[in-house]
Amino acid sequence: MPCPRRGRRVFPCSKKTALLPGGRLVSVIFPAIFHTLFFHYTFLMRDYDPIAEQAFFDLFQDFFDSERDAGKQHDPANYSLARMFPLAELAGNPERGMRIIHVAGTKGKGSTCHYLAALLQSAGYRTGLFTSPHLCTVRERFQIDGTLLPLATLAEHATELLDKTRQQQLHPSLFEIFTVLALQVFAASRVDYVILETGIGGRLDATNYISTPCCTVITPVSYDHVDLLGSTITAIATEKAGILKPDVPLVLAKQPYRNAEKVIVEQAMRLNCPLRRPRPNQGVDFLPGHYPFFLRDNFAVAWAAVKTLGVNPVRAAFQLPILRARCEVVSQHPFAILDAAHNADSADKLVRSLISLYPGVSWNVVLGVVKGKDLRGIISSLAQLPDARFILTNPSTSKGTALPELSEIAAEMRLPVIDTIPELTNLTQLPQNRPLLFTGSFFTALIGERLFHP
Repeated sequence: MPCPRRGRRVFPCSKKTALLPGGRLVSVIFPAIFHTLFFHYTFLMRDYDPIAEQAFFDLFQDFFDSERDAGKQHDPANYSLARMFPLAELAGNPERGMRIIHVAGTKGKGSTCHYLAALLQSAGYRTGLFTSPHLCTVRERFQIDGTLLPLATLAEHATELLDKTRQQQLHPSLFEIFTVLALQVFAASRVDYVILETGIGGRLDATNYISTPCCTVITPVSYDHVDLLGSTITAIATEKAGILKPDVPLVLAKQPYRNAEKVIVEQAMRLNCPLRRPRPNQGVDFLPGHYPFFLRDNFAVAWAAVKTLGVNPVRAAFQLPILRARCEVVSQHPFAILDAAHNADSADKLVRSLISLYPGVSWNVVLGVVKGKDLRGIISSLAQLPDARFILTNPSTSKGTALPELSEIAAEMRLPVIDTIPELTNLTQLPQNRPLLFTGSFFTALIGERLFHP
């Protein structure tokens, strides 16, 4: 069944007592919002049927190969929009006539997309939301009005599209199919707005076949996917700025790197894109009082975008979305958080938020990183967590692990590593004398998800 919707409430900060293994009690300032959201979260986001999920993915087995090699060079020879146009035509070009908000960036684009949908819904608009990756169920990628779409609905549309794709002997990637599938379902449901999140980069991303979005958004750009997008911040920002379209408004988040902002602003000027910037604390009264500051920043970006479109959100109708693996409380006993911070900038923001939200807490950090990431930057940021101890592991992915390099650099930088567990499959493998933090990748967050909700 689709997940039910939840009304918005503002929760105060409260002092909680956590029972740690061995019976030791610790008194910690825990924001009450996260305790309350945890109970809702279990029911809202984990409607997972492994048999139905596998049957759904079996539909796409002919198109898995193109997803497996994450090390392909990010150039037109391998990553091109050329496959998207005939695929979209087979689906009836569902993007035509749609009001699409296209979102790119290194960090914060997923949460920004969810906030965009929630704000538009509060104003009475019907929204389609396409994001990636998913943590528990593929349905997280396809949402209408905050509801995960049934697998049966997705499969019905996918079967027809895949039949036509095979007949025409097209060879799109799985992500390319998912992009068109989402738009096809949204068009059939007659949504008012579509929020479309890029996968990797922007210029050559499958979502960028959209030629006339009503608004583009670029969240903070930093170092990530350097093997695919380029080793300099200028090159990475150029890829992200590839989603800009002539005369289409751009909402640009505050950038951590001056060169990234320079590249994006110059491209906006060349294309005559009206440039909008979020103001700090925009729409802050829509959020709980005790809320991660980096999520507040992302919310301000979403607020600026809906205001650019002339939309006035309604506080009484606003429903705060649940964000997977973004400072997400996944368990109370032991207390555990998932966060998909996978570069230095996002890890730094996570650390500052945790220090603010949970002062005095010492964490056991389960750290797993995908190959090709900025290991030194991630380690440097996470090392700022007071009295943290680290358990290194392999992220749950076939994309390649950085564990050998991570172990070497962690030793070199004298990170307090208490264990290395290549295959983390049971909670008993972890010390539980402290709260747990799973981070370094969405795929490491997935380990935490599976440990607490197998």
